[in-house]
Amino acid sequence: MLGRALGTLEHLSKYNYHTAKAYYHFYLKRLDRRFNKSPLLIYQMGKVGSSSVTASLRAANVDRRIYHVHFLTPSLVDDYERRRRDYLGSSREGRLKHIWQYQHINQQLRHSVNGNKWKIITLVRDPVARNLSTFFENIESVSIEQDQVWHLKSYEYDFEMTIKKDNLNALIERFFETDLHDVPIEYFDHEFKDYLGIDLFATEFPTETGYKIYQEKRADVLLMRLESLNECFTDAIQGFLGYDNLQLVNTNVGNQKDYADLYRAFKDIIQLPESYLDKLYSSKFAQHFYNSTELAQFKEKWSRPFQG
Repeated sequence: MLGRALGTLEHLSKYNYHTAKAYYHFYLKRLDRRFNKSPLLIYQMGKVGSSSVTASLRAANVDRRIYHVHFLTPSLVDDYERRRRDYLGSSREGRLKHIWQYQHINQQLRHSVNGNKWKIITLVRDPVARNLSTFFENIESVSIEQDQVWHLKSYEYDFEMTIKKDNLNALIERFFETDLHDVPIEYFDHEFKDYLGIDLFATEFPTETGYKIYQEKRADVLLMRLESLNECFTDAIQGFLGYDNLQLVNTNVGNQKDYADLYRAFKDIIQLPESYLDKLYSSKFAQHFYNSTELAQFKEKWSRPFQG
């Protein structure tokens, strides 16, 4: 009987939004029950190297359910759900299921009590590099119509355009018009301090090691810098989860994407105003996770033509 009922629900979930959502939440709960330990949450802003960390942990078959999310603030999750409801049954349904997964995690976090602490891994990155990478990651459709002519479409930023590779002015204007620029410098205040009650700025960060483990009441948190990931990953994971000699698997690399050539050309030509660089590199975020020498190097890099 149970199998037949589930089959009926699965069939209905293809046509009814609320049934589809309920069925997917039921599916996630069944997956959670396979593990005795609390889940491992890869929880960070986009384009900071989290896909590589997630792939590495999954390849190692760690004995925890692994979730990979970018935000959990309920108001933001609800807003994205409203914007993606019509994705059901389309090629973009996976993006809708991401939102349903975020809602499921919120429910699980609210019921994690009595010492059942979650393990959370988060990452940071040079905020300018992160913003440029995020912009291109959210251009879902990139095609070459003819030699050096590109057709671009972004559902996230609501634009569609055809451009020539030697004239990217319209695309550069779109970059500056998006609302992504302050995300890296505000992310931990909104997602960790306000939502989880964890202040990652309260204690000094060791820039020489590139990672830190925070033991908080609600969760233990491992924070790593993307720029230090190749050097610190194995030691950081061993100290946080106890796994020896875990190797980093590099995935979701921008220079291997369909838009790689266009992305390089974009970084070659874009002129970032000094006011833009000053705002990001003088922020609490940048000053906390990077030392003055590193910030000076970042600024020098983005103040001149891109060198690769």
